[in-house]
Amino acid sequence: MHRYILSGVVSLFVILGIGVIAVADDRDDDDKPKLAVNKVKGNLSVMVLGSGGPIATASGRASASYLIFTDGKPRILMDVGGGAYQRLAASGTNIKDLDIILLSHLHADHTGDLTPVIKTLYFHNNLAGTGRTAPVHIYGPKENGAPFPGTTVPQYPSTSTYAHDHYSMPKGSERYLNIFATAISQGASKFSYQVHDLDSTVAGASVETVLTAIDGLVVKAIAVDHGPVPSVAFRIEYKGHSVVYSGDTGSKGPNMITLAKDADLLIYDTAIMDDLPANPVFHVLHTSPTRLGEVAAAANVKELVLSHITPVTEPRLDLVEQIIRNQGYTGDIEDAEDLDVYNLGKQDD
Repeated sequence: MHRYILSGVVSLFVILGIGVIAVADDRDDDDKPKLAVNKVKGNLSVMVLGSGGPIATASGRASASYLIFTDGKPRILMDVGGGAYQRLAASGTNIKDLDIILLSHLHADHTGDLTPVIKTLYFHNNLAGTGRTAPVHIYGPKENGAPFPGTTVPQYPSTSTYAHDHYSMPKGSERYLNIFATAISQGASKFSYQVHDLDSTVAGASVETVLTAIDGLVVKAIAVDHGPVPSVAFRIEYKGHSVVYSGDTGSKGPNMITLAKDADLLIYDTAIMDDLPANPVFHVLHTSPTRLGEVAAAANVKELVLSHITPVTEPRLDLVEQIIRNQGYTGDIEDAEDLDVYNLGKQDD
């Protein structure tokens, strides 16, 4: 009986992000899965918070989101689609020190849980007894000027406009965070964010170094083709290891090969087949398995993670892998699942 009571308390702590969850989870209990955060090891790690696409399906995948750890500490969030908040809670991770959010583009299945996760960040600081005044840095694409047909109205704003429309004073739709963070911490925290717009021009794009930290963390980006949608792909480098994330991208151009060269881990958009769905729009927006294999082989990546999985590709992942192999890729291939952890470094798992 006491065991079930403790289990309920632990579940509450997971939701709140209190650090004691790691201790509770270390009990010998064959019926209780290990928390994802306890699987993080080594210099550079990726936790999958969302491996799915824009469609709610019975398989229950959250939309695109990936949490990057350096030396075991959560540091960077790449995209934050719907369901990422729930997966973060289930992972047992406390994100009080998270300070970088990378948005590949501004589709809802890549940004939907942005505010809940930012709000959790301040709760996690409060629960840990630490105030937070350092800004959350948000990186994402500039507006590319692609208009709605027959108009001059851009289809997408810049990332800075998107963020300010949510959080700025006095007109942001979620401006309450400016008083909320201070109120819950009795003045110890102050809500603060900074936005960095990245080049979204695909033609002639080169790799842009967007961040170099004093501990050696480097973040790079390059514009990628996602039809009319301003989009960027990201590369994270730390202590000799590298992770590349495609975001959503079509099959055209060399930019993904350029960014992914010799990467340890490449997380790639796996939304379509070469011939499915029939609607050609999806083939403008996403990468075919054939092109995926060509990129992975040409870039010489060590491990390829298939993500942004949809109802089109989920039942055909074996075929996707075979098509990739047919393009000459010989590295490891993994099908992403929510809460998978990929560790790079001297403690590889």
